[in-house]
This record gives sequence, structure tokens and C-alpha cells, in this order.
Amino acid sequence: MDQSKKAIFLDIDGTLITANDGPFEEDIREIEAAKNHGHMIFFSTGRSYAFVPGILKEAFWVDGFVCGAGAHVLAADKNRQFITLHHKWIAPELLPVICELYLRIGKWCTLEGETEVYEIIRERGYNTIKNKDDFINRYPEAIITKITTEGYMTEEERAVLQDHFYLYPQDEYSEGIIKGESKSNGMKIILDSIGISRENTIAIGDSENDLDIIRFAGIGVAMGNACSKLKEAASAVTLECGRGGVAKALQEWAQ
Repeated sequence: MDQSKKAIFLDIDGTLITANDGPFEEDIREIEAAKNHGHMIFFSTGRSYAFVPGILKEAFWVDGFVCGAGAHVLAADKNRQFITLHHKWIAPELLPVICELYLRIGKWCTLEGETEVYEIIRERGYNTIKNKDDFINRYPEAIITKITTEGYMTEEERAVLQDHFYLYPQDEYSEGIIKGESKSNGMKIILDSIGISRENTIAIGDSENDLDIIRFAGIGVAMGNACSKLKEAASAVTLECGRGGVAKALQEWAQ
């Protein structure tokens, strides 16, 4: 095993992109430099694969994805085709329950799938859910790996979701990650497939759903805009997203 070769796992939101901008030229330049040094680059994101920006999916330097915070794991084969190594999806019988809840209370909910994205209330050009049974009647083949909801979750929302998801509240939205899945487990699956040890890994992130991967990695780096829990757990703290945070970390540990 080449001990100089590292596997680098990058979060997306709050790490490579902000709500309104990114990815940023400085970060991409250093990612490409790390790739040219022989390192492997993976995304580790709460987003489902269908919700990953096309510019990142199509990047020549990406070697794989941990999506849905571990619910869907893909790695590139020799022909640069992404092959699914692991996937877990929300039970189909739970989808009408989620749809009924959010249609009734009038809050937006995004149901993120492996190939498509579906939205309740908010309409941004994705598939729109109008009826609680739409996943039975209109989208029976949908594979949903993650949900994102508006704002902090109410007690009613938690009562419906907490037995099925790990819930992560953010300032403007909350994430529901399928129970039993995690970014670190997705990372282990990737490492087993490529033969790189955890000691030779770098993980960079900003939010609470990055905690396990920051703790698991050989070097765990928190963004300057990261939550306090992540900064406390990290090996180091870099600059903020959009201000060269990823670039600085890679300059230090991936050259």
C-alpha cells in the first residue's frame, strides 16, 4: 500500500459552496493539485446523489460519493463510471406518512432521491408532491435516501420522524438522516474498496452531521464557519467557506 496516498473526503454545503455561491476557484485549484499529487477525492455530503450539483458530479477529479450522509455510497470504476457500493432508502410505507404530515402543516419538505428530487410546498423545478399518495400513484419507483425540512422541527414532526431518522437542526432547515447510516460508515465502505487506511484520510466539514467523519479521519478539519461541536472535535480549524478554507487545508496536508 502506498502510504503517501491519501483519501480526501469533502463536505459540500458550508464547505465547498455557500447558500448563494461556489464552488470557489481557489478551492478547486488546490483540489486539482491534490489529485495531481496522487490523492483520491471523495464527496461526503448530506445531499442525496440526485441533489449534488452537476458541476461537482462531472468534475474529472472526483473518485466517489458518500451521499445522504452514508445512505448511498458510490465509487468510480476503471472506466470512470460511478458504481453503487451501498444504498439504503426510506421505507416506501413511510413516504405517505411524511407527505401527509407536511401537506397538512404547510411546511416545505424536500425528499431527496438517488435519481430525482421531490418537494412538498416549495417549488424549485423538481418533482412536486401534491397528494400524500403521490409516491404510490405517481412515483412508485422513487428511491429516497434523505429528507430536508423547513426550519427547526416541531414536536409533531419529531414524533413522526424520530424513530426513523437522526435529526439535525440547522438555522434555516433540518435534516433527517436514515437511522443506522453515517458519513463515517460510508467512508469505511470507500476505504475498504480502495485499500487506503483511515490513518491516510483527510475529512473537511462544517456541520454536526460531519462529526463522525471528522473524528474517524486521520486528519479531521473543521471549516472556520463550522459549528462549535465540530471545531472542538477537529484536529484543526481552517478558514471559512468561500474564503479559501478547503484550499488552505489541502495546501497544508495534501501536498
